[in-house]
Amino acid sequence: WKDLMGIDLIPGANPAASFAHLMGGYDARYYGYMWAEVFSADMFTSRFEKEGIMNPKVGMEYRSKIIGKGGTQDANILLKDFLGREPNEDAFLKQKGVE
Repeated sequence: WKDLMGIDLIPGANPAASFAHLMGGYDARYYGYMWAEVFSADMFTSRFEKEGIMNPKVGMEYRSKIIGKGGTQDANILLKDFLGREPNEDAFLKQKGVE
């Protein structure tokens, strides 16, 4: 604890219970952010990294199939259209060192 926070842990304290983000209604938003990270890793690895990060074709497809559609369709439909398959968590897990 001291290595991370720079102070001694108070006896009887439970640091996990003091993480207010997960105790005050932020939990659902945090969960949503994690899924956004899963999907962005999938898009980056599957399309941009594979076909070229500066590839104008991929950029225009991202713009028209994801950004341009906004909230007009379910995100899974947009992702499937852009990826050409069902989205998955493989790239995210690999980025986190879990394979």
